[in-house]
Amino acid sequence: LDSSSIEKVEEDEENGSMLSPHDALEQIMMAASSSSSQEEGTEKNKGEEATTPPTRVLLIDTHGHPHLNRERQAEYISSSEKKVNNNNNNNLIALSCAVSQSDWITTLNYASTSKHILPGLGVHPWYLDSLSPNYLQDLDMLLKQHPNAIVGEIGLCKVAKFIRTYPDGKTAALTLQRKVFQEQLQLAAKLKRPTSVHCVKSHGVLLSILKEMKEKAKLELKEIRKKKKNGGGGGGNEINESDFVRSAFPPAIGMHSFTGTAHHVKELLAFEESLYGHDTNESSKKKKKKQQKKKDANIQQNNEAGVNEETTLIIQNKTNTNDEPSLEQPPPPPLPEQRKPQPLFYFGFSHSINVLMCSSDKSRKQTSEAIRAVPLHRVLAESDVHSHEDVAAATAGAIANIAFCMDMPIVDVAKLTARNGLLFFGSLWQSDYIIKDTGGGVVS
Repeated sequence: LDSSSIEKVEEDEENGSMLSPHDALEQIMMAASSSSSQEEGTEKNKGEEATTPPTRVLLIDTHGHPHLNRERQAEYISSSEKKVNNNNNNNLIALSCAVSQSDWITTLNYASTSKHILPGLGVHPWYLDSLSPNYLQDLDMLLKQHPNAIVGEIGLCKVAKFIRTYPDGKTAALTLQRKVFQEQLQLAAKLKRPTSVHCVKSHGVLLSILKEMKEKAKLELKEIRKKKKNGGGGGGNEINESDFVRSAFPPAIGMHSFTGTAHHVKELLAFEESLYGHDTNESSKKKKKKQQKKKDANIQQNNEAGVNEETTLIIQNKTNTNDEPSLEQPPPPPLPEQRKPQPLFYFGFSHSINVLMCSSDKSRKQTSEAIRAVPLHRVLAESDVHSHEDVAAATAGAIANIAFCMDMPIVDVAKLTARNGLLFFGSLWQSDYIIKDTGGGVVS
C-alpha cells in the first residue's frame, strides 16, 4: 500500500465506515505479507535447524460458486488491480459448491486444479426440477470417491422460482424440497461431512426437521438398549446418549449467507445445546423454576421448624454412617472436565448477499444484529460469487462487513474467520494446513 492508500484506510476506520472489498483486501494482504516476512527473518536468524513455519493470514472462503465461471461483479473489480489467479493464491482457500446434479463433475474438475480449492456436492433448493430418481445414490458414490468434498449447497427456500412453477403445485414442491434436503443432510451425517445450508424464510421448517432427526436418533438408541437388555446384542447402556444423538447430524453445518435474525441464531444454538441434554426452551425453564420454588418453600418450612441445613447434614451423616458426624469432611473429588464438543452450527456471511442485497436500513440492522449474536468461534466469511477472479475481494468484503458490525479490526476478523473456516472443514484437512497453538494465527 502507498501512503495515500494507508491514509484512506485509516480515515475510513476512524469515521466508523465499512471498508470497500478492495481496501479490505489490500489491508489483509499487507498484514499477511508483513507477518510472513517477519517470521521468515526470525527463522533465518535462528539457524538452519529452525523448523517452525511462518504464520500467514489466510482468506478462508467457506462458500462460493466460482466453477460456474460467470460474469464478474462490478463491486469486486478494481481498475488498479493486478490479474490474480485465485486458484493458486497461497493466501486463499476457497470452497466451490455445486448447485445442481448437472454441475457435480464440473465442480470436481474445477477443484482438481488446485489444492487450495475444495468441492461441495449437493442439490440447491432452486434446482430440483431436473433431479434424477437415483440422485442420492449418485451423490453418495461421488462423495465416497472424493473424501475432500463437503455436502452442499443444500437447503430450504420458500421464495424459490421452483416453488411457483412446479407442475404439481406449491404444496407438493415444498414437500419435495423438504424431502431432498433431509436426505442430503442425513447423507452428510452418515459420511461425516460438513454441509453448507441455504435457508431463506424457512427457519421454522429447518428446526422441525432437526427436531425430527433428534427424536429419531433417541428412538433408535432406545431400541438398541431394549435389544441388549433382552439378550439380543447390538450395544446397550454403555452408549453415551449425547454422543449417539449428535452423530445423527453432520460434523458441522454452515448456515450460508445467513439472512435470519438474531433470534434465529439463538434458536439454532439452543437446539444444539439440547443435543447434549441442556434444556434451554421456555417450557424447561418454567419447569425448573417451579421445582426451585418448591425447594425454596421446603427450606423455609424446615427453618420455621428449627431444622437448618447444618442440622440436616448431621442427621444424614448419623443415619448413613457408624462414625461420628463431621461437618469438616473433605469434599468429593471434582468430576473430570467434560469434553467440549466441536460446534455443530457455524454462520456464514457474504458481502454479495448480506451487504449488496440488504439495501434497506431494516435489513442492514437485522444482519448486524444477527452477526453480533453469533459467538466469535462460529462466524465464517463467504464470497458467494460465480467467478474465480472475484473470490478474494468478495471474501475480504465479507470480512470487512463482519468487522464493521462487531467493531473489530479487519485483520483480527481475517484471522478469526480463517481459524473458524479450517475448523468447519475439519476432517477434510490432512496436513497441508494446521492451526497454530499460540497466537491464533494460521500456518502452512
